[in-house]
Amino acid sequence: MPADVTDPPRTPSSGPTALAAIGALGVVFGDIGTSPLYALSAALAPGGRIDHTLVYGVTSMVVWSITLVVTVLYVTVLMRFDNDGEGGLLALLAQIRRARPTARMRTLATGVAILGAAMFLGDSMITPAISVLSAVEGLTTIDSDLGALVVPITVAILVGLFVVQRFGTARIGRVFGPIMLVWFLLLAVLGAFAVARGPEVLVALSPHWIVLLVAAHPWTAFLALGGVVLAITGAEALFADMGHFGRRPVTIAWLAVVFPCLLLAYLGQAAAVLAAGAAGPNSFFLLVPGWATVPVVILATMATVIASQAVISGAFSAVHQAGRLDLIPSVRAIHTSATHRGQLYLPAVNLLLAAAVIGLVVAFQSSSALASAYGIAVTVTLSSTTTLLLLLLRVRGGLSVLRAVGIAAILVVLLAFLAANLTKVVSGGWVPLGVGVALLVSMWTWWRGSFRMTISRRRDEPLLSAMTDRIHAAPRVPGTTVYLARSSDTAPVALTTLLERYGVLSEHVIVLAMRTTTSPFGLDVETRSLAPGVTVIDAGFGYRQRLRVADALARAATRADSGFTAEQLEDATYVVSSDSPVADADSRLPRWQQRLFIGLERAQGSPVDLAELPARRTLIVGRELPV
Repeated sequence: MPADVTDPPRTPSSGPTALAAIGALGVVFGDIGTSPLYALSAALAPGGRIDHTLVYGVTSMVVWSITLVVTVLYVTVLMRFDNDGEGGLLALLAQIRRARPTARMRTLATGVAILGAAMFLGDSMITPAISVLSAVEGLTTIDSDLGALVVPITVAILVGLFVVQRFGTARIGRVFGPIMLVWFLLLAVLGAFAVARGPEVLVALSPHWIVLLVAAHPWTAFLALGGVVLAITGAEALFADMGHFGRRPVTIAWLAVVFPCLLLAYLGQAAAVLAAGAAGPNSFFLLVPGWATVPVVILATMATVIASQAVISGAFSAVHQAGRLDLIPSVRAIHTSATHRGQLYLPAVNLLLAAAVIGLVVAFQSSSALASAYGIAVTVTLSSTTTLLLLLLRVRGGLSVLRAVGIAAILVVLLAFLAANLTKVVSGGWVPLGVGVALLVSMWTWWRGSFRMTISRRRDEPLLSAMTDRIHAAPRVPGTTVYLARSSDTAPVALTTLLERYGVLSEHVIVLAMRTTTSPFGLDVETRSLAPGVTVIDAGFGYRQRLRVADALARAATRADSGFTAEQLEDATYVVSSDSPVADADSRLPRWQQRLFIGLERAQGSPVDLAELPARRTLIVGRELPV
C-alpha cells in the first residue's frame, strides 16, 4: 500500500539502531522502568513479618514474571506479530479481521479486544497517579514532616503534565531517552551495591524459592501475586509503542539495558529489605544513601513523568485507533508533529484523563493505598492480548500444539495474577474495574449500535449504479461538489436528497467513500467514472492514518481516469450525510442500550472536524435512522 502523500515516513527507522534503542528507553520502557519504585513493596506487604523465604520467594516471583511475560511472551513472541510495524492489542484485532475469519470468530475477537482496550484505558488513569506519587514520597525519607507536601506537589506536577499535552512531545521527546538511560543506570548501580553487601540474595534467581514460599505460606504467596504483577505493568505499552522505533531497537534496549537493570534493582531491594528487617511502603529508597536522596527523588520524579507521558500518549493512540476501528465514537484528534505521524493530542480525552488521575491522587493520598487499585486492569489487558494472539494463530492456521501449550501456560500465569488481584476489589480495585466495565459496556453498545445503523443505511440507500440515468439526465450548474459517502457502491443520502429537492447537479460531481483498512498506515485510492462529470472515489485509510479528505482528493486528482483536476477542487463545496439514531421499538437492542448508543453518537466529534473539511464550504444533510 503506498505511503501517505502528506505524511513523511516515520523517522525512527531511518536512524542508527543504537540511537533508536536509546530513544525507545524514553518512550517504550517508561512505565515498566519505574515499577521498582512500588512493585516489590506492594508484593511484600501481604507477608507482614520479613523472613528469607518471603523475600526470596517474592523476589523470585518478580524475576520470573518479568522473564516469562515480558522477555518470552512480549519481546520474543508477540513483537513478531506486528501489523506493518505497528504493535498492540488493536493491531492483533486488525490482523484477525484481515484474515477474514468466520462471523463467530470475528465477534469473539472483537469482544476480547473491547475488553482489553477498556481495561487498558482504565489502567491509564492509575499509572500516572501511582508513578508520580511513589517518586515524590521519597521526600519523606528526608523528613517525615514533608509528607504533607507529597499530594500537593504530585497534583501540581500532574496538572503541568496534562497542560503541556497540547504542545505535543516532539521536542521534549528528544531528552526522554537519555534521562531514562541515566535512570536505568542508577537502578543498576544502586542494586549492584546492595547485592555486593548481601550477595546471598542471588539465590532468589532460582525459581525453587517460589515453590518454598507456596509450601510455607500459600495464602501469602497468592496475595503477593497482586503486587508482583506491578513489575510487568509496562509490557502492553512495550508492544503497543514498538511502531515508534521498530522491533530490533526495542529488543536491543530491553535485553541490553532494561532487563538487566531491573533485575539488579529488584535483587538489590531484596538485599536491602533483609538488611533492614522491614520493607516499609517505599523499599526502593532503602537503596539510596541519605546524601543522595534529594537528587534521586528529582530523577525518579522526572522518570515517572516520562512514564506518565508514555501512558497518556498510549491512551490517545488507543482511543484514536479504537474510533477508527469503530469500537468507540470518533473524537477530534490534533496531530502535533509534522514529522512523527503517530503523535496525537485528543483534547476531550486529555481533560477526562486529567480529572480522573488527579481525583485518584486526592482520594488515595499514597502510592501504597493506590497499589490496591492497581493490577486488575493490567492483568485483564495482558490476558486479552494473549488470547488475541491465540485467536490470530488459529485463523492463520499456525497454532501448533507446542505453541498452543506454551502460550496457554503463560495465560494461566496471567489468570493467576488476575485471581490474586480480585482480592483487592473492595480496598480499591473497584476503581479500574468499575471504569473498565463502564467502558466495556459503552464500547460493546457502540459496536452493536453501529452494526444496526449500517443495516438501516443499506436498506434506505440506493445503489449508485441504479441512479446512473437520473444523474445523467439532471441539469448541470457550474462548480464542483464533493459528496462524502460510507460506501463506493451506494448513493449517500445527501446526493439523493439534494437531487430530489433541486433536480440539478454541479458540473463536476465527486462521490468520495472513505473507509478504514486493517493496515495501520497508508492511503489507497481507486477511481471510476459513473457518468459524464461524475467520479466515484474509494479511499482506504490505515487505522492510524490521518483521515483527511484533501489527501484522498489530491491522490485521486493525479490519476488519469479521475475526471477532474486539482484546480477544480479549490472552490469545491463539500456535502456530508449525517445520520442521527432514534429509538426503535422493534430493535434487537434493549431500550437502555439504544439510549446509551444515542448518547454516545451525540458525543461524537463533528464530521466536519473529523474529516478536516473547510467549514465555510461544507453542508450537512441529516436524517434519522432507527438503531
